Amino acid sequence: GAHLAIEKEVLKFMKIKGGSFDAQLFWFHRCLCLYAMARTNKTKKTKYMAQAKRIHKELTNLLKNKNPNVMHYVSLLNTEKAALKQKKNQDYVKKLYNDAIMMAARGGYVHDAALVQERFADYLFNVAGDFHEAKYHIEG
Repeated sequence: GAHLAIEKEVLKFMKIKGGSFDAQLFWFHRCLCLYAMARTNKTKKTKYMAQAKRIHKELTNLLKNKNPNVMHYVSLLNTEKAALKQKKNQDYVKKLYNDAIMMAARGGYVHDAALVQERFADYLFNVAGDFHEAKYHIEG
């Protein structure tokens, strides 16, 4: 996913503004893949982060323009960005993940709430080193 985003030049797809509702979903998943790759691949982290920031900014602009359908997307992407930037403040990142889970679930986006749970479990296992809490979020 993430390497394809860079190869295909994400900016071409950003010109779809105002297009179908699939575009936002496409941007969200692409940005999430880029953040995930930035977390795992330390050598190309800046390359992935640059692309992710562009897409994240577009989704944030959609939210500022009163698009309610991207609120939970932006919440999760803010959390993923904070997880990459704030290594020391893990309690804050955990709170952001829990808020993103609640926002997606309350909005009726159950599949996105499950995706946030998985990303949270990945964060807990790989970054925080909390195996038991990660297991809880994978199974829950």
